[in-house]
This record gives sequence, C-alpha cells and structure tokens, in this order.
Amino acid sequence: SEYSAYAGKNLRITWEDPADNEDAKQLARSLGIPEIQLQTVEKDKAQVINGYLGIAVLFADKKEALPVVQNLQNLEYDLTMAIMKVSRTTTPKIGIVKVDTFPSVPLQLRGQMKNPESTEEKFAKLIQELESNYEVSTVDLSEGKPVDKDIKTLIIPGIINMTDRKAFEIDQFFMNGGNLIVMADAVTVNFQYGANAVPQESKLLDVLEFYGVRVEKNLILDPSCSQVQVPQQVGPFQMNVAVPYPYFIRLDQKSFNKDITAVSTLTDVIFPWASSLTLLVDQPKSDSTENSTQDGVKATVLARSSEKSWLASGHYDLNPQQKWAVPQEGELKEHSVIAYLNGNFKSYFADKSIPPVHSPATDDTTLNKINLQPSGEDAGRQVVTSNINGHLVVIGDADFVAGQNANQTANMALIQNTVDWLSLDDNLISVRTRAIKDRTIEADLLKADSSRPLVIRLVNIVGMPLLVIIIGMIIFINRKETVPVISSTRKTENTGK
Repeated sequence: SEYSAYAGKNLRITWEDPADNEDAKQLARSLGIPEIQLQTVEKDKAQVINGYLGIAVLFADKKEALPVVQNLQNLEYDLTMAIMKVSRTTTPKIGIVKVDTFPSVPLQLRGQMKNPESTEEKFAKLIQELESNYEVSTVDLSEGKPVDKDIKTLIIPGIINMTDRKAFEIDQFFMNGGNLIVMADAVTVNFQYGANAVPQESKLLDVLEFYGVRVEKNLILDPSCSQVQVPQQVGPFQMNVAVPYPYFIRLDQKSFNKDITAVSTLTDVIFPWASSLTLLVDQPKSDSTENSTQDGVKATVLARSSEKSWLASGHYDLNPQQKWAVPQEGELKEHSVIAYLNGNFKSYFADKSIPPVHSPATDDTTLNKINLQPSGEDAGRQVVTSNINGHLVVIGDADFVAGQNANQTANMALIQNTVDWLSLDDNLISVRTRAIKDRTIEADLLKADSSRPLVIRLVNIVGMPLLVIIIGMIIFINRKETVPVISSTRKTENTGK
C-alpha cells in the first residue's frame, strides 16, 4: 500500500481476529475497539454474528483508534490523521474569538430558526471538527488580556462588537507571530423588523484595510447560487418550494485558486450574504497601492465569485420571491471573496497608545480621564510594531460555518483546510477534499431558457423505467415467437401409428 511504500520498515501491520481469543478481545477493548453485531447472508440464510471492524494505530506509548470502520470514503483521511496524532510531539492550539455574529432575531422566531446564543453553540460543529486534530479554545477579549501566545492560529468569526481594545489584542497577537483567519461581514443581515441589511462599523475593518485588504460594504449576487425553501400556496395546501437565491453565492471548482493547495480541490461552497474584498497591496499601481503602508506584503486571491456576479449596496432587497433583475453585461464580473496576505506587516497601533479596556464615557469628563489611564497590566506593556512572515486569510462572510450552514460538507472542508494550511502542513488537505465532487447540472439558476436540468430529471424519472419496459416487451415477444408449435393433424397421425 501507499503507507508501506512511504514508511518502509517503520510501518508494521498486524491482523487480529479476537473471535476465539479472550486475550485478543481484552486487547481490542483496551485499544477502544468494541465488539459489534454484524448481519451476514450465507447459503440463503441471514444471521447476526459478533465481530470487530476497528483499526488501532500505535507508536511508542501513544495510541489512536478508529473504533468502527464504516465509511471507506473517509478511511484514508481518518487513518492518516491518526498516524499524525501519535507521531507528533505537541498538539497545535487553535483559538476562536468569542463574538456575536448572528443577526438579532425576535424571540417568537428563535425557536423556529433554532438560533443559538453563544459562540460555543453557534460554532459547535466547527469546534467539534477542529478538536479532532487540535486543542481548541474560545478566546474572550472583553477583559483586554493578551491572547495566549501558545495559540498558533486565531479565528475571528465576525466583526460585530469589535472594540478598539479587542482589535488591539488581535493586532498584537498577529505581530507576535500568530496566524489570523478573519471572517468579516461588512454588511449584517437581521430579521428584527423584517429582513434587512445594515452596513457595519468596526475597528477591525480599519485594521484589515491597514494590513492591505478592504472588506467592502456591499453584498454579492450571483446566478451561480444556492436555493432556499419558500412557502407557497398551492390550492388549499401550503408547500415549501425551492427557489434560486443569488445572495447565497455558490463557489464551484472554477472559483478557487488552483495554485493553492488549501483550496485547489474545493467545490460547492456556499457563502450566504457575502461581501467583496479589495486588495490594496501587491497590485498594479492603478489599483490604489500608492496609499498602502504594507510594502513587504504579498496578496493572493483564493476564491472569486463567477464572472456573471454583481454587487448590491445602499438598498438591499432580500426578498427571495422577487423577479431578479440581472444588470447589463458590462456590470457583471468576478469579485474576490477570500484573500491571503503574507509578508512583513506593520502594526495598526504602531504609533498609537494602547486603547482602554472599556470605551470611555461620552458625558463624564472625570470618568473619561480615568478610562484613558493605562491599567496596571498595561503600564509596562510595549506595542509590538511589526512581524516577520505573517499569515493572514480574510473571508468576506462570517456565517458559512455557523449554525446549520456548517452541515455543508464543502464549507467545513474550506475552514479545516485553511487552518491546516496555516497551522500544520498540506498532508491532510488533498485527502480530505478528494471525496467532494461537483455534481451541478446548471450553475446559472437564473437563466430563463435553461431546460437542461428538467430534461435530465424527466429522463431519470420517466425515461429509464420506460426503457426497461420496452426491453422487457421485446424479450417477451422474441421468446413467444421461438416457442415450437405442434399441429393437431401431425399429432393424430403419430397416434394412429
């Protein structure tokens, strides 16, 4: 196998059948491999037997187990990850900043939408997936304490309620050599008074622009999109009907940068209400690099919307049942949604004082003076003004791995690949995304004259059964024609003899 070819004499594979061996059964239990019931069919007889379908990976005094191997599609990834776990000396730490990224939803709708409240609940699926390979912790910046330097990569899943002090702690973590993944919604969608979109003001947006990428206060619309369920009245009944929703942009294989391992094999990623990104560094002079203060930084676009996408700003009509007015051809183009910046960054707070932990009051001069005084912990603290070989990934959407969106396999693969890329290496990335296939029939869901999906659907539903019936009739007719017929006259003659 590939493992043997790569490892040589460092890999030893043994097979154990604990069925009739009590010592082997005890060993399997100690390794975390349970005895399970299996249904078999032998000599037209179905029966239930006890057996084992687990794999244990042992190295020195460490062990990792795959208790039950059920999905062969993920076996290579699970086995590779188990080998990495037992062979590494330390477990990398990942931090997720506690933020409120979900729109405010009325109490009467929260139960229906299953809207979680805390960061741990919103990103439970993300935390669960990352914990299989990392030590994951949530980071609370509200107390104004430095981010743990042992954290290798910090994920910021949103920019709401991002005070100057929180932005300062993120900046200093970055300047001290940590990696950043920022998921930024410059426009927030909420449902408090009907569906509406509101541009956001956040200090973190200013910091990102200083680093070299601007998250624009707009929303991308794309005919290559996902669908949403909308209730419609059909006679006396109300049914949920799937309709295209261009605000939920879909990134296919052509959307991703083929030169970057972390995203090169991805497809079918869904971004709800995403904002476009503008790169301000490492671009032609005509693209505003004259104002950039980050001379030692290179920028790479990791993903773009389709060439038929367009932007909405100012007024947003979020109604999914509207008749979508696609702009003229000249207004349609690709828009960057994920960017990677790498190099020697300068701190946004290099020439500024350390912000207070709590925002100063606006109507109390005495309290303002107290708040502006450095706290005891900040008294001897020095601002780190730059870093070397910093890694920053900015994503123009904060909701794609939150709540139910995390159930989209490709969405979770995107964030996992990005974390692996910055925190480990590329070993797991190609294995994880190998099973993700693009099965889209027609990417442009707004194309009025596109009947291809309907034709294929009808062929599958009606054509295939009809073909089987026709073949059956032909076989039946052929068999009927070849049956020998003995005449009654000949039968009588033979009887007379």
